[in-house]
Amino acid sequence: MVEKQIAKILSVLFHPLLIPVWAYFALIWQADLIILRIPYAMIWKLAGLIFMTTFLFPLSIIYLMLRFRLISSLQMPSRQERIAPLLITAVFFYLTYYLLKHLQIAPVLYVYMLGATLLAIIASAISLWWKISLHMLGLGAITGAFAGLALLSPESFHLLFILSVLISGLIGTSRLILLAHKPMEVYVGFFTGFLMMLNIFLWIGN
Repeated sequence: MVEKQIAKILSVLFHPLLIPVWAYFALIWQADLIILRIPYAMIWKLAGLIFMTTFLFPLSIIYLMLRFRLISSLQMPSRQERIAPLLITAVFFYLTYYLLKHLQIAPVLYVYMLGATLLAIIASAISLWWKISLHMLGLGAITGAFAGLALLSPESFHLLFILSVLISGLIGTSRLILLAHKPMEVYVGFFTGFLMMLNIFLWIGN
């Protein structure tokens, strides 16, 4: 079915490990580089750093876990299979936070990675007894970050907030079409990520 094929493509494009990269490019697109304190020459170098530490490195280790049959597939259909990969992801997310913090760029980027680290740990704990949607956790986080920025910043982040809400709706629907999650797992995933990241940004912003 075409519907399922589109849902699969969207699920891959907005894989939880790719959300930090999308968040970075969204900020570069919408915000002033001077406010972000990112020199123009560093845009792609920084993108490469975030891509490697939040996607390539954790995915490589998760793939090795698959090769050694520690997990049954990269989709990790069982909640128990998710615990170790989520903790590994949390380590790399924290590494990204540490590196970004020491680059003397605007706090928004490393604050987001700190929130993402905490959410990965929370998701690992939840996976002990329940299968929360990691796609929606990540999208809820980016939506919460943009909501916080829209409330705190003189820059206009309202467009990014609206776009992230729309994309979250598409991905949530895709996960349900693919029968990857039950509705409650999608809703709880989104609002956990949203509320956690929103409160982090509002707390640090104040």
